[in-house]
Amino acid sequence: MASFLRTGILVLLAAASLQAADVAMKTVSIDEFFAGQLQPLPLKLDVPKDYVQAEGLEVEDSYTYWMLPKAIKPTADTGDLPQTGYFWGKISLDVGYLAETKKFSHEDGLKAELAAAGLELVSQKKRDVGGFAVISYIVNHKREDGSRRLIYSAYIATNIETNCIYLSYSPPSDFSKEQAAKVWATIIDSISKK
Repeated sequence: MASFLRTGILVLLAAASLQAADVAMKTVSIDEFFAGQLQPLPLKLDVPKDYVQAEGLEVEDSYTYWMLPKAIKPTADTGDLPQTGYFWGKISLDVGYLAETKKFSHEDGLKAELAAAGLELVSQKKRDVGGFAVISYIVNHKREDGSRRLIYSAYIATNIETNCIYLSYSPPSDFSKEQAAKVWATIIDSISKK
């Protein structure tokens, strides 16, 4: 009987954990995501539903941050990004996309470049979204204190050879690796033409 109850409790805990991993999403255009800071692109993507564009942060041109509304003022006041998670993007001028070779300019040497910086490429996914190439990564970063952090990032080709869109997701500090990976996969898989 005790074994049966223990199994029932584990099933309930697993179900609760799966529900906690579900993050409601909303669809925004790339133009909305960047608040009109770049040439219009016919693309859209999903962001966590509770996130809003963080206005009032001191950031460089072409940068955009999305986070919980309650995190914006503390972030603006301290400059510290929130532990409750955020999603950000910028126009990357150091990575381009070469249509003739169907490769991003950093693609061939990426693994070696990451290894030289003490980073490990965990996964890489590349696909075409109606003529716009997308490459996404999960990278394992070892911090100075010995702890590890996964970095979720992607590039989207703008079809301007020298520019790409760079995206990165920092999950809430209380998310498991599985929860964070699920949200990141949802974001990447949602990128599509509008």
